[in-house]
Amino acid sequence: MSDQIPTFNYQAYSAGISMLSQQLTEMTRGTVIEEGMSGKRVFFDQVGKVRMQAKTGRAVDIPVVNTPHARRSVTARDFYIRDFIDEFDKLKILNDPTNAYTQAFAAAAARETDKVLIDAALGTAYTGEEGGTTVALPTAQKIAAATSGFTLTKLRQAVRILKSANALMPGDGIHVFWTARQEEEFINTTEVKSSDFNNTKVMVDGALSYFYGCQFHRIEDVSSSERILPKASTTRTCVAWVKSGMRLGTWKKAHGRVDYLPERDAWQVMAGLSVGATRMEEEKVVQIDVVES
Repeated sequence: MSDQIPTFNYQAYSAGISMLSQQLTEMTRGTVIEEGMSGKRVFFDQVGKVRMQAKTGRAVDIPVVNTPHARRSVTARDFYIRDFIDEFDKLKILNDPTNAYTQAFAAAAARETDKVLIDAALGTAYTGEEGGTTVALPTAQKIAAATSGFTLTKLRQAVRILKSANALMPGDGIHVFWTARQEEEFINTTEVKSSDFNNTKVMVDGALSYFYGCQFHRIEDVSSSERILPKASTTRTCVAWVKSGMRLGTWKKAHGRVDYLPERDAWQVMAGLSVGATRMEEEKVVQIDVVES
């Protein structure tokens, strides 16, 4: 049982239990390719680029090319969480917190999925026959913070990097992840807030969901010590990717149970999650560093 349960002990009536401010849903799942998985490690095989060969004469042998092959590996990462609701504590509180606990655990699972994907996009990918070769995101795919926040120039540069590498496949879309601070800075850009450039009234809505061919998704810090989008000193790391550039492997989606444990005379609320992610191609991910004081 949470040692903070006495907070719920009541002396006056209330309407119910409300959730404290937190991210409740996944921001990333719909922006990547997701597949169900089994086994400890799964490989995704890939075929690279080839070039047609010139015909050099009549009735000559057709030239042979060596088609490049590659693969990325994904390893399952398991997460669990549980808490107890003591039977006697339930007698002292007006509202049973069981349902609120399950909602809080589901929200934690959603944020963990986001973090797994963000970490995979910005971190190390594993390739090679056995998945033992590490691949870091190259410098060419990173936009330095310099002395500015999230600017239109940085967004245009990120889009150019993706397009120049032919990273946009049919049906793909560019997804950008930032925080409210970057959104506010970007909305203050003339080209964004002016109806001469943008048919969305962002100054009315106070939010931006689509601009310059990109879908924007806001992910905030859980706390100063638990960040989904990394921040080091005054540098915040945002990220842009195309859907085909990220793969989410799901061994078991977020699940939960509520069980009565007679030996504790308490109800156990638990949740679990088993997922893994990888960056499929470096050319399909761009790291955007910005100044955030």
